[in-house]
Amino acid sequence: MAPKGMNKKQQNSGGKESNNSTPWPDLPKHIFNIVEVKFPNLENNIHFGGVTKSWRTAPRNCNPESTLPWLHLSNHHRENIEKYRQHVARRDCISTSYSHFVWGCWCRLFFKPKRYPWKNYVGCSNGILVAESEPLFIYNLWNPIHREWYHLPFWDARVPIILSVLSSSPEDRKCTVMVLTGISHPAFAFYKLDRGSGAWNTQEPQWTKQDCTVTEPHSKGRSGTIMQFTNAIGFKGKFYALSLQGTLAILEEVDSVFKITSLSATRAIPSVSSNHFREYLLESDGDILLVYLVSRKSSVHTVDHVEVYKLSLARLYWLKLESLGERTLFVGSNCSMSVLASEVGCRKNCIYFRAFRADEWCVYDMESETISLGYSKLWMEPIGEE
Repeated sequence: MAPKGMNKKQQNSGGKESNNSTPWPDLPKHIFNIVEVKFPNLENNIHFGGVTKSWRTAPRNCNPESTLPWLHLSNHHRENIEKYRQHVARRDCISTSYSHFVWGCWCRLFFKPKRYPWKNYVGCSNGILVAESEPLFIYNLWNPIHREWYHLPFWDARVPIILSVLSSSPEDRKCTVMVLTGISHPAFAFYKLDRGSGAWNTQEPQWTKQDCTVTEPHSKGRSGTIMQFTNAIGFKGKFYALSLQGTLAILEEVDSVFKITSLSATRAIPSVSSNHFREYLLESDGDILLVYLVSRKSSVHTVDHVEVYKLSLARLYWLKLESLGERTLFVGSNCSMSVLASEVGCRKNCIYFRAFRADEWCVYDMESETISLGYSKLWMEPIGEE
């Protein structure tokens, strides 16, 4: 019988977790080969990596029925914020004339560079990657299937980036790119992709930045705390964003401006006591799912519990799933993905995830509620492999 948690091998394995430590996308080689060769359209199902959160108070207080403790981000995003603060001097060294030249080069490029030409990715949704071209603070929309990319407006290096998502497919004329900064001033940045008659708008490109003035509803004992958003997904023209404290907000376009129109009454956190957890938002067969990789013990690098929730769009309530049916989820260090298990030859009703420290994959079986090391031992007969 597979162990409930991971053994010491995982805890002692080397390697520092980082979005840049593994190639994009961080998926098992077997499934990546199938996606790349046989089912390239499955890349539309890939979403960006998760957010690690920790409790400021003792884990014994982590009880959904009690006064809820405060959450904070792990060093992963702190380092990301510091990175942009340190780059301000570099940004100021770029001449205005050269920046205008770069802006003037906004156009569709018809050559096809290598499949994943950048290393620093800040978002992936609707089959489109958002990647940085250092040191100019220009971000690109990258279509890995057609191998085409587009420049986004010049980014202010003084503002950190946590995540970037698209509201819908770029083929939608109302598609908007949103950036979460992880702070409240500004909290968001938006850019509307104007396809018009088929050409991308190149007139005075700029981000529309917005502050957040909404008080965090789950800031018990901390009155007046403004919401900070750390995770989001674009779905059917709207943005569904999770705050640092687990409040879900819907952002939709009202009078040509994106506004927070609804907030969830409940807090999105694991149902079990924990020290740390990593949350992933992804779309699966027309639903928004929230996956938790939970560390109930002291080490953030040990996953000993996994939970999956589905969002009730009508009630803005997270429903805990006991089964994924015929589907399976893959959760890597920098991406997540939902697949039909029979289509790619993996086990159904499972979550395959990357161990935080170990250079191997683990499998959580939702039926038996067990975690096993080594995904290859639990793989079905490969499809499309020699």
